[in-house]
Amino acid sequence: MLLALAGWQIPIIQLNGMIADRLGVTWTDLQALYVLANHGPATPGELAKRVNLTTGSASRMIDRLDAAGFVRRVPDPADRRRVLVEPVPEGLDRVAAFYDPLVERHRADLADLGPAELATLLRFMERAESSTEARIRDL
Repeated sequence: MLLALAGWQIPIIQLNGMIADRLGVTWTDLQALYVLANHGPATPGELAKRVNLTTGSASRMIDRLDAAGFVRRVPDPADRRRVLVEPVPEGLDRVAAFYDPLVERHRADLADLGPAELATLLRFMERAESSTEARIRDL
């Protein structure tokens, strides 16, 4: 099972690298877009932690993504002194155009699995994500 999972990770990494290249962004920039698209706006510091960057590196990354039209800085409605980084819908659409065909294939891959199988798969994936994040923190 773990060998199959490791085998799947290699083409995922390759695909993400290809998509980042075609979008003209770095792999870390693409990760940041994923974080923002799936978790919503974040402060620069929060985003830096999520993609494992220093605040200075994250600031430069945000500048690049802003200049490329993927994100924008907006005032935090809870604290006007703070700024949030939020994804620009059109920028996310540019990213999604590369992933949508794979998402459709994955839907087909999952279509014949029953509810119990899907629940087991989901439980494993959530645990694997947590374990991987813990290992990242350890390093």
